[in-house]
Amino acid sequence: MIRPGRAASALLALALLAGCQKTTQQQTEALTLGADAPALRQQQTRRFDTADDKLLLNASVGVLQDLGFQIDEATAGAGLVIGSKDRDAIEAGQVVGQVLLAALLAAGGVATVPVYDRSQRIRVSIITRLAPDRTGAVVRVTFQRVVRDNMNRVAHVDTLQEPAIYRAFFDKLSQAAFLEAHEI
Repeated sequence: MIRPGRAASALLALALLAGCQKTTQQQTEALTLGADAPALRQQQTRRFDTADDKLLLNASVGVLQDLGFQIDEATAGAGLVIGSKDRDAIEAGQVVGQVLLAALLAAGGVATVPVYDRSQRIRVSIITRLAPDRTGAVVRVTFQRVVRDNMNRVAHVDTLQEPAIYRAFFDKLSQAAFLEAHEI
C-alpha cells in the first residue's frame, strides 16, 4: 500500500519533471530557425554600392525619424541603430468579440473581464557593415512589435514579415543615401 504522503511527493516530482521538459522544448523551439528564415533575411537585407557604411547609418537615422521613430540607441562604431514608436492596437472587432463573450459568460453565471489588444510598441533595429568584398555596404533592418492588452500585459511579440514594409524602408533609404552622398 502506498502512503498518501509518498503518493503526493511522487506526483509533485512528476509535475516538476513535466514542467522542465516543456521549458526545454520551448527553449529549443525558440532557438530553431523556421523554414522561412532565409527568405525573411533576404527581404530584411540590401546591398548598396557605397563603401561608406557610416553614410548609410546616418541616412537610416534620418529615415527612421521621418517615419516617426524615436532613436533609442545609436552606435556608429558598431553600425547599429535601434528605434521605437508607440501605436494604438485596438481593433473594434476584437473588442466587440470579447465584450460579447464576457456577456455570454456572465449570463451563464461566470464573471470575466474582456481582454483585448490595447497598444503596441514597434521596434526597429538596423545594422550596417561593409560588404565582404569591401566594394559596397550591407544594411539589415528588422521590425518587431510588442503588443500589450488592456490589462497592460504583453499579449504577443512578433517580427513583422510583410515584404511591403521592408521595400518601403529600403526605397526611402536609397533616396536618403543618395541625397546625403550628394549633400542635397
